[in-house]
Amino acid sequence: MGTNPEELLAASHAGCFTMAISAALTQAGFKATALDTVATVQLEGLAVTQIHLSVQGKVPGLSAEQFQQFAQGAEKNCIISKALSVPISSDATLLS
Repeated sequence: MGTNPEELLAASHAGCFTMAISAALTQAGFKATALDTVATVQLEGLAVTQIHLSVQGKVPGLSAEQFQQFAQGAEKNCIISKALSVPISSDATLLS
């Protein structure tokens, strides 16, 4: 059995979100050494009702609070987030 549309949506959203965080960090003068995002799509019947993005990253010189702020910005501003009309949430864990 192949990949289903929900998995493709989650993968594209995770990729877009990660690229948005990376771009914002770079613009602010930070360089991530690792970023890993998992997108969880919630379904009710045949409808996508929510997406949660969970990112873990290593960013030298950045606090956990700052990392969360970058994640919240990416949550709202990545292209896939803007294209969807379902609630989107995120959390960010800065690894040392």
